[in-house]
Amino acid sequence: MNLLKVAFFTAALATGSVALADTPPAENAESLQEAEELLELMGMEAALDQSISQMRDAQLQQNPGMAPYEGVMMAFFNKYTSYASLKQEMAQATAEAFTLAELQEITAFYSSDVGQKVVQKMPQLMAQGAQLGMSRLQDNVGELQESIKAEAERNQESPAQ
Repeated sequence: MNLLKVAFFTAALATGSVALADTPPAENAESLQEAEELLELMGMEAALDQSISQMRDAQLQQNPGMAPYEGVMMAFFNKYTSYASLKQEMAQATAEAFTLAELQEITAFYSSDVGQKVVQKMPQLMAQGAQLGMSRLQDNVGELQESIKAEAERNQESPAQ
């Protein structure tokens, strides 16, 4: 779930912002406040912290020679992807994605025991889903290899255009 949350908010930020020009300023402020509360209830800070750690681990796994620079990498990741650095933009994107009434309903859900259980359980469920997907791909990688081989052979047989 953590990566899913991060991906959702990153996509919301990357696709541009929706103007709130038709929304009264008081509602804008209230929506922003509600969005910030929602992000807190969803555990966004912990999700981003975990994401930063995963980025670091992936970088170090791909390039072990970067280990002496782990501190520099963490400072960089924290500077640009920490909750503190993204909170305002994430709250703005969330406030723009939902009406105030919707934000209040979502916040009410995440304030409930069931909502907090979702926050606690979803990362594990998402990890299990990812593992299932990876296992399925590994079990069937031969099929992909055969399909690629067949396509490569067809491409070689086709006259160049």
